[in-house]
Amino acid sequence: MKTILTAVMTLTFVAGCTPMEKIGLDWPAKRPDTPVPVVRENPIMPLPEVGDSPPVHDEDAGQVPTGKGLLGVTVASLGDPSRGGIWIETPLVSTPAKGRVTYVKSGRTVKVDLIPISGPVTAGSRLSLAAMRFLDAPLTGLPEVQVYRD
Repeated sequence: MKTILTAVMTLTFVAGCTPMEKIGLDWPAKRPDTPVPVVRENPIMPLPEVGDSPPVHDEDAGQVPTGKGLLGVTVASLGDPSRGGIWIETPLVSTPAKGRVTYVKSGRTVKVDLIPISGPVTAGSRLSLAAMRFLDAPLTGLPEVQVYRD
């Protein structure tokens, strides 16, 4: 048993000391002239629906948008999964309201309860588990969503 263990440890040590190209691997890549592919998201955002007001971009004042229509775009994380309902906690509203959230990547929209949270309007938001599922948004990701007040 000691012999087998010693042989395995020796081979592991030797393999760790062997240059990668000698065992057929090219890591790290030795071709600095090979360009690294850059993946970019589509910069084109869909236009708001007819009659929607444009988003407020007064970030310096930290004012919460008022009125109906598009309130803004926010990055959303998964909210408390034990809390039921279809809602979004967001600094884009200062009072509870009814609205909807659109996840552009999936093209889906869901009606939600808008729940205010403190923070600048540029801060992130939290979506309910049910809303994330309806939007077909990644539960472990940070989807960018459009928030509308009805």
